[in-house]
Amino acid sequence: MIDIFLTVFRYIFLLMLFVFIFQLIKMVFRDIKYGQPGGAPPRVNRAGGAAEISGRDIAPLPGAAAGLAVLGSSDPGLQAGNVYPLKGGDELTLGRGGRNIILLGDPYASVDHAAFYGKDGQYWLEDRGSKNGTYLNDIRIDKPTVLADGDRIRIGGVTMQFVRWSYEVESGNRSGPHKEAKRG
Repeated sequence: MIDIFLTVFRYIFLLMLFVFIFQLIKMVFRDIKYGQPGGAPPRVNRAGGAAEISGRDIAPLPGAAAGLAVLGSSDPGLQAGNVYPLKGGDELTLGRGGRNIILLGDPYASVDHAAFYGKDGQYWLEDRGSKNGTYLNDIRIDKPTVLADGDRIRIGGVTMQFVRWSYEVESGNRSGPHKEAKRG
């Protein structure tokens, strides 16, 4: 009887060891991807969260064309004025789960609540089947939706604003490359 118990205990211990190693490797790759400990994209805290933020109010972040700025939050981990940049084809995931890039401690946020990503020169917000919903400009969304500069996103007690610093502008030659122009 004791042999069976020890064998089961060994397998459980081995399984927990593999899970620990997997989580450790995942954290290392997130650190490498975002260039900072903790695996989250850099947050830029702007003094005093403004009630209204636009691309002109926040200096562009290096390599980022857009981002999410926190306007207000019931979560002490998300302070008003923090900015989460989005670079290229990256995706920012929002939710309570540890694998999300923006962790929401709000009780009304789902484990995998929403995603924010760039695609074809536009930026999209997608609700991932959350129970309490994702609101864009106070309207609940249920499918991927294109964002415009200044749009407000609300998840539970967390309110963010989409900020876009640059736009892709198509040149006169349709077969030519796209040029990037910054708003002034």
